[in-house]
Amino acid sequence: MKRRALLAGIAASALPVASRAAGGMKVAATFSIIGEWAGRIGGEQIDLQTIVGPDGDTEDYTPTAADIPRVAGARILFMNGLNDEFEPWVETLMKQAKFAGTKVIVTRGVKAISGEDEHPVSGRPKASTLDQHAWMDPRNAVIYVKNITDALVRADAANTDQYRNRAAAYTKDLKELQAWAQAEIAAVPAAKRRVLLSHDSLQYLGLAYGITMISVNGWTNKSEPSAADLARLTDQIRRDRVKALFLDSITDPRAMERISKETGAIIGGTLYADALSKPGGPAATYIDLIRHDVAMLKAGMLRN
Repeated sequence: MKRRALLAGIAASALPVASRAAGGMKVAATFSIIGEWAGRIGGEQIDLQTIVGPDGDTEDYTPTAADIPRVAGARILFMNGLNDEFEPWVETLMKQAKFAGTKVIVTRGVKAISGEDEHPVSGRPKASTLDQHAWMDPRNAVIYVKNITDALVRADAANTDQYRNRAAAYTKDLKELQAWAQAEIAAVPAAKRRVLLSHDSLQYLGLAYGITMISVNGWTNKSEPSAADLARLTDQIRRDRVKALFLDSITDPRAMERISKETGAIIGGTLYADALSKPGGPAATYIDLIRHDVAMLKAGMLRN
């Protein structure tokens, strides 16, 4: 992956950035899903800036000059932090911004999975490396929200009740989401619970609900499958009669389109994991994202 210098590409600063409550405590988040959670819990008590907005690729993002003031004045910077390849630009941006606030790793305490649990065709990570997409299990989302809430309370104790009350209400929603998703996938016979993905970003969802997920690309979009990889995968799709093929919202679709053409399997649509969709899209909130992905996976797997 080629990266420009930090201050290059100022025109790219038009990327969607979430902002709210200009008079509140200044808070920054690295990407859209963490940003949504911070905004939900912080409410009008915070002034939120999200660096990589909806439909953005956090792994391949290049910060711009406009990002420096977003980080410089923040009391808190929320980041994922499980895998250095997901937010590789954040430390440099913090230095450029002379960030003097608190960096909060919101994945502390989540149940993380490693390369031993993964099934990519190419770009297999080392077993010691953790998959960064922990938010894709709603049970982990509850932990993210707790970590965000605790950090806001530490920084702004005067508004503890507001933060805690919002977190309690949203946590209830997440637990209901988990129960719904589990029931939806349970309606799919176990023998049919297998899919092919263009990007290995939904393994947490797969492990949570007993879905075998095979991917063309690994955890990041930096690796490309070889011709031999694609040939083996095509043979496997034919042999196992997998009909559930899905694209990822930030991944080049060409490899999947080739597999679909050669096997006759139909691409069932686009799934979201690395970012929310823009407002009005199918995954404009985290709960929308999980509901969208689970519904599409269920429909696709029933065709297997």
